[in-house]
Amino acid sequence: MAYKITLMIDNKENEFIRNGEPTLKDLTNALKVQQQQLRMYTKEAGPSDQDFDLNEGYLAKFAVDFWRGGFTKVQVIDGATHAAMLAINDAIGDSLEIGKDDPAEAATESVDEDSTAKKSQPQTLEMPSTTSTNSTKQD
Repeated sequence: MAYKITLMIDNKENEFIRNGEPTLKDLTNALKVQQQQLRMYTKEAGPSDQDFDLNEGYLAKFAVDFWRGGFTKVQVIDGATHAAMLAINDAIGDSLEIGKDDPAEAATESVDEDSTAKKSQPQTLEMPSTTSTNSTKQD
C-alpha cells in the first residue's frame, strides 16, 4: 500500500510517498498521538494551549517517522495543509487498525463465533394465546 503526503516547503509543493504497511514503530507513535488527544479532550476544563502544542508535536513526529524522515517536524508544522493532515490522520488510522485480514484476529473470531453458536442456540418463545375474560354479552 502506498501512502502519499504533500507538504508546502519553501513555497513549493513537495510530495512524499511511503510504500508498505504500518510497522510496530508506526503503531507506537499512533498510540502516543491517540493518548495525547484523549488526555487533552477529556480534561474538565478542555484542552490548553500546551495540550495543542504537544498534539502538534506528536502529529509531526508521527509524520516524520511514518514517511521515513523525508522531511522535518518543523516542515510538517509549517507546511501541512488540510490535505496533508488528512493523509496523516489516515496513516494514523491505518496504523491503529486491526482488520479482519489479521490471521490471529480471524482465528479468534471464528472460535468465538463457534463457541457462541454452540452455547446459545436461539430460543423461540411461545406465548399462550390469551382469551378475554370479559363477556361481550350484555346483561
